[in-house]
Amino acid sequence: MILCSLLLLFIVWELYKRYFPIIGIQCKDVLKVDLTNIEVIDVRDYNISYKDVIENAINIPVAYLARYCYEIPDKKVHVAASTRLEKNVAIRILRRKGFQVSGYSLINSRKFCCNMQSHKVTLNL
Repeated sequence: MILCSLLLLFIVWELYKRYFPIIGIQCKDVLKVDLTNIEVIDVRDYNISYKDVIENAINIPVAYLARYCYEIPDKKVHVAASTRLEKNVAIRILRRKGFQVSGYSLINSRKFCCNMQSHKVTLNL
């Protein structure tokens, strides 16, 4: 019984880390980020990001983020991801490594998608 409870608790914790949204981080337009104070980190996979390049962004896929976070300058960071899962995992890794995350953008097939409170904003790039 205790083993089943521990297993269930582990599964719930792993699902929470991946899918539960990060509180306090706002969705922002990646084109309006002030690059003097904030570094844009593109955590999309290489085969997606090379087709839809974000200017002045550092491309480190989320799978390599913990290993190569030393390449990120000591600034606030803005995360550009293609899915909410990538966004959640990347922000948690960056926070654990000591970075201050100022915002995120969800980018899907050359579109900027951002859900703000009760309405959806879409900008074609």
